[in-house]
Amino acid sequence: MVAKRQPSLWRWGAALGSIALAVLLGSAALLIGAAATAGPWTALQPIPISTSQHVTVWKVIGDPNTPQDLAAATSRGVWISSDDGQSWTATSISQFTWTVAYGNSGSVLYAGTASAGVFRSTNSGQSWRQVNTGLHTLDVRAIATGPTAIVLGTQEGVYVSGDGTSWERAGMSSLSISAVAIIASNPLGVLAGADQVAQQDNLFLSLSVGTDSGWQSVPGGDPGGAPVFSVAAGPLAKGATSPPLLVGSLKGLYASSDGGTTWQAQTLAGGALWSVDSIAFDPDNPAVIYVGGDNGGSTGGGLQRTVNGGTAWAAFSHGLPSLEVTGLSTLSTTPLTVLASTWNPVSLRGRTARALDSTAPGPVALSSSSGTPISVAVSPTPTPSATPRHHHTKPTKGSSIPIAALVAVLVVLILVAIALGIYLRRRRQRLEAEAPP
Repeated sequence: MVAKRQPSLWRWGAALGSIALAVLLGSAALLIGAAATAGPWTALQPIPISTSQHVTVWKVIGDPNTPQDLAAATSRGVWISSDDGQSWTATSISQFTWTVAYGNSGSVLYAGTASAGVFRSTNSGQSWRQVNTGLHTLDVRAIATGPTAIVLGTQEGVYVSGDGTSWERAGMSSLSISAVAIIASNPLGVLAGADQVAQQDNLFLSLSVGTDSGWQSVPGGDPGGAPVFSVAAGPLAKGATSPPLLVGSLKGLYASSDGGTTWQAQTLAGGALWSVDSIAFDPDNPAVIYVGGDNGGSTGGGLQRTVNGGTAWAAFSHGLPSLEVTGLSTLSTTPLTVLASTWNPVSLRGRTARALDSTAPGPVALSSSSGTPISVAVSPTPTPSATPRHHHTKPTKGSSIPIAALVAVLVVLILVAIALGIYLRRRRQRLEAEAPP
């Protein structure tokens, strides 16, 4: 009698391995897509850069006067939109761009690049002019604007200007400054953060910007000298003596309500522990704040909001293209507009999104902020250096942790499936050999 042929156990093993792979890939897709559930966020159109190129969007901002005009700082230059992100147009800036910022009145747009210094536009980014007079470095990493000054955070310290066309050194030239915020206009006060890894102090404050002696370390806002990625000063409420300050670092989020004298660690919802990369205040209400972060290139980041100045935080991320948040900004509209830039560690591409926060509390009375632009003393400009000095960077976006882990798990599953198939096949052969004739 001819025995009925049984399905190949090797095929069963291979099938099991294929099923495991499909389940794993499906789970990864679900995890990545979880951030895209319905919510307050609407993804804007992707910036039309070739899919063969990895692109990071570091920040997206809107013109305070015409909110539909957007500008995005990306690893492939500056891109602009005149239709609220429904389409994007490349500008003449194609270099790696860290940041973009509108001037205090919204009529002037600035861009800080990694190798070409500062660019300035007076027509919403349609055309640009390099404005590097006075700079000793071309790596411009952060820009803050106020009624009396524009402040730069660069590879070689802080620079200031009254009109955004020429710059004066303002101290800390031995540090790579990753974030700056203007905390007072007259005299000029600035909060600055560095992201250097072997540094005892990475957070500094000056109420007399312009000299090294004016800077003081602020350890309370950055315990242990953790690399600082973001700093922010909120609007000054009527009757208040100082604006609220926030610092985001590798170790989390810290807040000060007394001008930086004392600091309190912020407890994010769910006990979230992020590298806090971005902070944005409602320009009309200092109690409404948004913070975003990542987990060093993994999918462990997110975005949260407080409506009571940090007493309590809640997730505010439903609908984001990804939970890896690289930048935040706000616009004074009704309802409040929040803009976010995100990074997808699987597709290796950045996206932008907009939320109209209709649940945020309305505007409150604010103190007026005005003053005469500062004057700068510009020394003869040397030949700036375009070679960045070492400063702290997070895991390279092109080699993010989740992809490596996913590949490792896939390889293990394939090997397990092969081993299982071989084992079952040999076991069948042994049983057939030992069977009675």
